[in-house]
Amino acid sequence: MKKRLRIAVLVLLGLLHFAEPTFLSGAVAAETQALAISVSGVISDSSGEPLVGATIVEKGTTNGTTSDFDGSYSLTVQEGAILEVSYTGYSKTEIEVGDQRVINIQLEEASELLDEVVVVGYGIQKKRDVTGAISTIDNERLEKIPVASGVQAMQGQVAGVDITNAGGRPGQAPTIRIRGRRSISASNDPLFVIDGIPQTSGTNAIQDINPQDIQSMEVLKDAAATAIYGSRGANGVVIITTKRGSEGRTIVSYDGYVGTTSAISNLDMMNAEQWSAMRREAFRNGWDGAVPPDEDVFFPEHLEARAAGRDVDWLDLVLKDGWQTNHQLGFRGGSEKTQFNVSLGYFNEDGIIDGMDYGRITGRMNLDHKISEVFSSGISFTLSNSTQNWGSSAVMGEALGNVPLAQPFEEDGSPQFLPTTDGIRTNPLSELVPDAYLDERKVTRIFSPVYIRAKILDGLTFTSTFGPDIRFYQRGEFRASETNDNRGGPADAEFENITDYGYTLENLVNYNRPIGNSNLGVTLLQSIQSFRQEQHKSEVANLPYESQLFYNIGTGAVKGNLSSDLEEWSLASFMGRVNYEIAGKYMIQATLRADGSSRLSGDKWNYFPGLSVGWQVGEDLFSDVAWLNNLKLRASYGEVGNTSVDPYQTAGRLTRRVYSFGGANAFGFGLNEIPNTALNWEVSKTVDIGVDFDIINGRISGSLDWYRTNTEDILLERQLPPTSGYSDILQNIGSTRTSGLEFGINATLVETKDFTWSIDWNIAGYKEQITELALKDSDGNPTDDVGNRWFIGQPINVWYDYVNIGTYKISEADLAASAENKVPGEIKLQDLDGDGLITQDDRRIVGTDVPDYYGGFTTNFAYKGFDLSAFLYYRQGQTVFSDFHVGRNSLFARYNNLNVDFWTPENQDAPYPRPNQNQERPRNNTTMGHFDGSFVKLRNVTLGYNLPESVTSKLGLSRLRVYVAGQNLWFAAKYDTFDPELDDDSNPNDLPELDASSTPTSRLMLFGVKAQF
Repeated sequence: MKKRLRIAVLVLLGLLHFAEPTFLSGAVAAETQALAISVSGVISDSSGEPLVGATIVEKGTTNGTTSDFDGSYSLTVQEGAILEVSYTGYSKTEIEVGDQRVINIQLEEASELLDEVVVVGYGIQKKRDVTGAISTIDNERLEKIPVASGVQAMQGQVAGVDITNAGGRPGQAPTIRIRGRRSISASNDPLFVIDGIPQTSGTNAIQDINPQDIQSMEVLKDAAATAIYGSRGANGVVIITTKRGSEGRTIVSYDGYVGTTSAISNLDMMNAEQWSAMRREAFRNGWDGAVPPDEDVFFPEHLEARAAGRDVDWLDLVLKDGWQTNHQLGFRGGSEKTQFNVSLGYFNEDGIIDGMDYGRITGRMNLDHKISEVFSSGISFTLSNSTQNWGSSAVMGEALGNVPLAQPFEEDGSPQFLPTTDGIRTNPLSELVPDAYLDERKVTRIFSPVYIRAKILDGLTFTSTFGPDIRFYQRGEFRASETNDNRGGPADAEFENITDYGYTLENLVNYNRPIGNSNLGVTLLQSIQSFRQEQHKSEVANLPYESQLFYNIGTGAVKGNLSSDLEEWSLASFMGRVNYEIAGKYMIQATLRADGSSRLSGDKWNYFPGLSVGWQVGEDLFSDVAWLNNLKLRASYGEVGNTSVDPYQTAGRLTRRVYSFGGANAFGFGLNEIPNTALNWEVSKTVDIGVDFDIINGRISGSLDWYRTNTEDILLERQLPPTSGYSDILQNIGSTRTSGLEFGINATLVETKDFTWSIDWNIAGYKEQITELALKDSDGNPTDDVGNRWFIGQPINVWYDYVNIGTYKISEADLAASAENKVPGEIKLQDLDGDGLITQDDRRIVGTDVPDYYGGFTTNFAYKGFDLSAFLYYRQGQTVFSDFHVGRNSLFARYNNLNVDFWTPENQDAPYPRPNQNQERPRNNTTMGHFDGSFVKLRNVTLGYNLPESVTSKLGLSRLRVYVAGQNLWFAAKYDTFDPELDDDSNPNDLPELDASSTPTSRLMLFGVKAQF
């Protein structure tokens, strides 16, 4: 059996290693005349199995070769030569040739490969012993892609993790989904854990972290892995570990880049001639087919503009080139007792639209100290401050809506606030006047976990961690008179302060002990987490002095909303985990967590179990197969929760009410909702079956997972009869099912002394289904909620609409009138039930935002000091809704329009309806907005060069790397009007919409330097 397997794998290895590299053979040919000694032999591992493709190089030269299919090699070298032998996954070896002519060499497997560990939450495990679905993004990967946040570095790198850019504004947080969605109404965001402390601010928690401070990110995907986080583990967990100090001399490092950004936009709006033709056609249709003269069609300024040849490209006026810069200075080192890692970071991005920018300053100090042989302690102190200018959403909307014949500027060069006399559209350039529109958001955060650890016995440790987390959020908004919001009315302003106070106290016991040929691990946890948020907000209007912006809102003559809010909650938890590994072949892990929450009124405690097993098939059945390093089967089951109940939601909150008393209005308080003390968490139950493999000493490795998650007790509103005095009550009554398949593979295709080529590829797909809703039929079975577009057996988010099949032709006038009461040139809908009429029964599900599959592909090349990496991100099969084809495709002739092929009597096969001045929007215009949103993006390309030691040593450096990179360089999509990835919706659970007011995605070109002293 061993021989048959070996023959089979040799065929695969032939594809991976190709022939001997030409640059090596060339080097040999060039030096042959000067060399006198020929050596040969076999390269094998410690068991005697031959290693194919091992690199054998004469030290100090480029003279080298690679071992053949049977591990044999032959090389001509100079007298006194030293052979350097290396192979992926094995320790590098040096052999003096001396008088030897036949040199057989055995390589030892590198200990770091055997002992590679991953962070699993409240501890670490050897990678080969992990029984849950856990993926790692290590520091090596993080350093290859220059990014503004750690979330960006995750995109396309982990199978089953889907990250969507929320918009093109600088600093805008993306949407993250791990294995799809489970909840209909609650959050589907994962839990972030930073240096062991669960975060309370969702994705914003990682936005405050400098990505260059991150050592690794582990993604826990199945419920057995996330069960240790109990009521917060339903949507997956992302564990972030920051860089710590190390024993040795102090190393000073600098990492920075500067770059320029430009908008990626394929928007094709009508120019002056095209818009004029559309307006004439709209008036013809509004005048019952008669063609009116231009004097009746256009305003006088339109005629003047046409005569002057004016053709304004409003997008060109508002979009510009921006810039981005990122710098970090780090200090790392320490003694045997004390290690430290200190960093200072500065990031700034000026957006592609004036008034949109983001800046962040970070400081971090990680300190670890060994007090004695028993006690040690440490701190991870982080201070961050960020300022984001959000900018006006009206800029893009008005730039797309203003007609190309409008007048953008006054005679003095200032923006003309109303570019046309009808006053419908304001000038987007007015929003960009300094201090005309401000939406400034500042965040200051102090996060400082501190721990003390006691080594009680050999293998037994106790760790107590206290993690305070304070976040100050300040938002000021100001809108001058000449902005789209106020349209010449008085200026107004808002000011808001939100302060978050949180702390986590955790006491952790870890016990690890070998028992014969087995290992036992026990983890016990007691945890308390508390959170308090205070909010104050003021709104005023009629500000007398616009120059005061939002800093003196007390002068506003009209006081608007004055509000304040207080929110508090706490969570008490206990957790136990047992790991047992037998002979390196069989693994089992059992977890149970109990969470008690102040959010709940009734039974405050819930219990979340997890069980996973692993079988090292390779060790058990194929231990004699040298090329099979790891083949592990995994299976798991777990139950986790979603902390979706808001504080006080179970108690019945009061609201201010107005009532009549003595003939006058009086104020009092009444229940805002019917209290439901039985509210509980949504619970997800997941089964996962997976396989991990590692062959050819790490040359090829990967994993395959299948999973199914049933989520129960989903929070939904149940409708109440009017006699109750309330419209609905919140209950745990819904359920969903999500099932999917994930695959990821890493392969080193070529590896020689000077050249390496590797690839990473992952792909995932899932199916999402609603299985129960609040509505029931007469037999008590779940039924569809058409009003909310929720359908049994369908994904959570679907589009439910009529089917657009083109436009009515003149010959179909009678059909148009009888079926839809329409005329030729209007949108034609499909009669699905065949009754000759278009009714609500002809609607159907026309798409979903759930892709068929998605993932990423990365390829890396390295030659001597050069390296090149390219990363593709793709998504296939989801539907997008384009507001550009609905809101910016009115064909009304008052606003500008997408340059589309519209219907005329001479162009009756056109896909878009006729323009009409008497109709603000075409009837059933939403049917024009559904598109296939599949795409492939070249997300990043980086080319770098590591200067040789002979150069860096003269500069007083131990390392110097320079690189250039490009991001968002190219994309291919069936929908090419705008970036189909973009989702600028404030509620990520809503159907994604390509909003015409969204800021376009930007392309980044940068130059960077990494230096180490």
